[in-house]
Amino acid sequence: MRKVFVGFPITSDFILSPEDSRHIVTVLRKRQGDRVPVTDAEGVTYECRIKKADSQQTLMEPLHRTGERPESAGRVILAAGLLKNDKFEWVVQKAAELGVSAIVPVQMEHCVVKLNDTRRKDRRLRWQRIAQEAAKQCGRNDIPDVTDVLSFTEVLDTYGTMPVIIPFEKETRPLRECCATVRTGDVVICIGPEGGFSDGEIAAASMREQCQTVSLGPRILRAETAAIASLAIIMYERGFK
Repeated sequence: MRKVFVGFPITSDFILSPEDSRHIVTVLRKRQGDRVPVTDAEGVTYECRIKKADSQQTLMEPLHRTGERPESAGRVILAAGLLKNDKFEWVVQKAAELGVSAIVPVQMEHCVVKLNDTRRKDRRLRWQRIAQEAAKQCGRNDIPDVTDVLSFTEVLDTYGTMPVIIPFEKETRPLRECCATVRTGDVVICIGPEGGFSDGEIAAASMREQCQTVSLGPRILRAETAAIASLAIIMYERGFK
């Protein structure tokens, strides 16, 4: 069953959003008296009973806890260069399924996509909806945050105290050599766009002690493939926590 999330701590009876109400009543065909798991804003899952089934406002009664927020090895943040067409949406969806904590869209020098302020706001809202839907479908107990669009320099300034892993086609040091250092704690995986990192961006990263460029092997991967491959490797090393 698709996970249902609410954006507040569950302490008493509550009403589901119209979207979740439609899904529960129309798609899943749940009725008054049926039970549905719901996860609240604190990552706690409750078994809840439907007190009133309505496709616009479904009233729920929490019965008991069925799960706590899972133990985490730390945050895994994916900072990815903007991609054209629907490729970035695909990255957001798959990253959410793999368990990433946050997704940072990055406007890099070689990005084909250039977004003004209005389009950035609209895209962020869409990406956040995609992340939420992916979290519901895969049964996560939380929803990854999609941040504002940042520049590469802003990413380094914002997350520079964490280890930053940068897959780079000109690097020879394999990713596996740094896996042991990021099995716990916060880590950022930074992926370039279709055009790759610029010389200036790599030079800026090389000035930061926490940044490590790594190789994903002898083949040049598409940006979206590199994002999911590197994320899957890191999450595997961390036990998908």
